[in-house]
Amino acid sequence: MSSPASSGGDAPSPSDLLAESGRYAFREELPLDRIFTPREVGLWERLEAWSRDPHGRVTADLRRTLGPGLKGLAAIALALAAYPSLKARDSLGGKERSGETLMERLMAAGEHGLEWTLPTKAVLSRTYGIAKVNFWTAVQYALEADASPEARELVRPVREAIEEAVYTRLAEELYGSFVTSRWTSPEVKRATIEQVLELWEGRVGLATDRFCPILRSAWAARCRAPRVFGTLMGTAEIFTLVLQDCDPRFVDWFCRQRYDSEQVQAFEEFLFDLPFESLEKVRAMMREEGRTVVGPDEVARYLGFPKGRLRPLIEDAKELYVSFRTRRTKAQYRTSMRVPGPKRTAESYLLEALLA
Repeated sequence: MSSPASSGGDAPSPSDLLAESGRYAFREELPLDRIFTPREVGLWERLEAWSRDPHGRVTADLRRTLGPGLKGLAAIALALAAYPSLKARDSLGGKERSGETLMERLMAAGEHGLEWTLPTKAVLSRTYGIAKVNFWTAVQYALEADASPEARELVRPVREAIEEAVYTRLAEELYGSFVTSRWTSPEVKRATIEQVLELWEGRVGLATDRFCPILRSAWAARCRAPRVFGTLMGTAEIFTLVLQDCDPRFVDWFCRQRYDSEQVQAFEEFLFDLPFESLEKVRAMMREEGRTVVGPDEVARYLGFPKGRLRPLIEDAKELYVSFRTRRTKAQYRTSMRVPGPKRTAESYLLEALLA
């Protein structure tokens, strides 16, 4: 790529890709809008302009991060574009291929066979999402080494770009969990696969405020809403979720459920970032000690954690992704062992209701 913002022509045809026998011709140059979302294009242009000012060592670090990072993302984006649409109808070796046949294969694969059913475009889409998180994180590191007001002003939108990329990966993980679920109806599975196909197809320019706005707002609010524990009723946490612009439909749906339902238990796991079993243990210890209110240090003591382990905030969106994976694993265990507690994550319960 001679210029990151140069305009690309038509994608090369398959016959053009082999310039000589055994040699791949990598010719196409991509404009920024085929590598980033519209919001990220604006951020890139700000970063590039700022990196050209004489800021010494930090500028060198930033330029060393921007150049290779852009080339890497462009290479993956170009590879994505090289594959046909996942919904296109075609045949290969006498076998029909279409969005419908892909949907059927995904539904039949099961959790342990899904990896070998995923089309290459889906694998590249997932790789692109992770690479983008790593790229923006490296940019953040370079900026945080500079104490100037200009650098601090750029850190905020870079963090937002990291969050957006993590939320997209989280949405992919959430939707994908429905594909392999034994308990999800075929109708909901099909609706889920349609959504995840849209994600795989449009990963480069996709923003989750269009893809799953209710969940995106809940994830963003959860990263900014501190947990205080208190009475362990979640009242303070719910209030701060709303203050952090969480879509009220997210909170309202769970508040309409029966207070002792698995859906509410999953919502409590989401609010407190602790599994159902740990919350039950804390409540038992509160009753034993005659407490009506607890703080992070008491909860840590009840659970055998070091003091200070339970931080009020999820400071990194990647921690929210880890929290989701942990909650989902716990739910799968309860399902297989037939023990009390939520059998899905809060996001899964709500998404199924929306899809149904």
